[in-house]
Amino acid sequence: MPAPATSTLERLLSPGALTVLAVLSGWAGIYLLWRQSLVGLFLAVLTTALAWAGYRRGQLLARRQARSLRHALAASSARNRELERLRRLAASLLAGRSLESILTEVTQAAADLLESEAALVALVVEEGRFLRIAAGSGPLAPVIGQLLPVDHSLSGWVVLSDQSLISENMDADPRSFRPEGTPASLRTAALVPLRSAGMVVGTMSVHNRRDGRQYDDDALQLLQTLGDQVVVAIDRTNVLEESRRNEHALALKNRELVRATLLKSQFLANMSHELRTPLNAINGFSDLLLTEAAGPVNPEQREFLEAVLRNGRHLLDLINSVLDLSKIEAGAMTLQLAPTDLQEAVTEAVADTASLRTVRRQECSVEVDSGGLVAVVDGLRVKQVLINLLSNASKFTPEGGQVRLAVVRTRAPLPIPSGPDGDGARLLSRDAIWISVSDTGIGFRPEDTAKLFQEFSQVDSSASRQQQGTGLGLALSKRFVELHGGTIGAESIYGRGSTFWFILPVDGPLSVQAAAAPSPVDEAH
Repeated sequence: MPAPATSTLERLLSPGALTVLAVLSGWAGIYLLWRQSLVGLFLAVLTTALAWAGYRRGQLLARRQARSLRHALAASSARNRELERLRRLAASLLAGRSLESILTEVTQAAADLLESEAALVALVVEEGRFLRIAAGSGPLAPVIGQLLPVDHSLSGWVVLSDQSLISENMDADPRSFRPEGTPASLRTAALVPLRSAGMVVGTMSVHNRRDGRQYDDDALQLLQTLGDQVVVAIDRTNVLEESRRNEHALALKNRELVRATLLKSQFLANMSHELRTPLNAINGFSDLLLTEAAGPVNPEQREFLEAVLRNGRHLLDLINSVLDLSKIEAGAMTLQLAPTDLQEAVTEAVADTASLRTVRRQECSVEVDSGGLVAVVDGLRVKQVLINLLSNASKFTPEGGQVRLAVVRTRAPLPIPSGPDGDGARLLSRDAIWISVSDTGIGFRPEDTAKLFQEFSQVDSSASRQQQGTGLGLALSKRFVELHGGTIGAESIYGRGSTFWFILPVDGPLSVQAAAAPSPVDEAH
């Protein structure tokens, strides 16, 4: 409490003033005693009285200051005790303990800090009709698990009104409800609501102060602080339970996906064998009949046989593409890497697709760099990429159009594998070979670019599209190029043609260890 204002008389009677006055009076008394003994004796007595009054005044002030200091030390000690208990509660929350143990610790802390005989936490259950006693300390420990009616209990009143409450006599309070086993000695209570996400989810209460004092606003404030710890524990438990449920559901989904992937791989492997065996026979015998080794065929029969052979080869290519894609997705695709002259691969791919352009009277120009075009690649897969790009260029170019293939040795930034720390994509400047296939066909719009390299996706997916196909060619090409450590892309001017290109590193794909070695890295611009 602030000290009262000092009056003028009190300032005059302060120890310092009285001491000075006593000294002056003493000297004056000695002087006068020399002059007049009676007056000197009177002044001596007066000096003694004033000195005694100053001494007593100093004692009273010292006692008052000592009491204030003791009160301040006691308040500081209590505050430190509160902070230390709250710190331990926070540590318990971070330790990941169960909700039951945390609630028990909070009720014990509430009873201790508020010097109460018991404490209790009740949570709303059964769609808000009851509160279940979740934790209790002291005499209220046996009532854990019992239900309190919301419409006829102190805790229920706090939940419905969303207000704190102090009850000085629970027996006389009409809102009170005593669960079975509650000691009759518990008469006073202080309760606060527990709020989570703006809703009251329960209450926290303390009962009977040990020194007999009534609860006040300071007690409610401290109890609300402890109640906030309860809400944090409840919210954290709910989040952890939801996370565990999601983790369990995700694990089930992952197992289902692994099983589905395994079944798909087994199905594709079995079907590829079962389908390719009769297809090879159909294609072989069709080709044999066309050679007329088994006898002459008339023009109509030749036309039928050519149609059978053409569609059989198309179906075989489709089966092989699906099988290749399945192997890549399962990580079972291995490249047969070896130094390969890409000029030979280009020549063979152009020759293999010549019949497509001949039928449509298209021209094909090839521009090959005079520099060395030897690279460490899987020649069969690179040729497959070239055939896909040349076939698509011919397919989407009208009759009389042009197809252009260019091969250039250059240096380009290429992606490198990420290390075990999961770093993002990085680029490394490497010697590379750039191959592009351009056409004068219909092209594609910029917004359709994302569809080009997706499995079973086509720019025109309508039933009335003019060009047929499965949408696997470009997807497989992208996978094969990336397995080589390269990159692939496309540009187009809609209605005037398009260009598909891919870049392959000369020295083959990098391993994770090689990618982690110190080397110059180009920034992507």
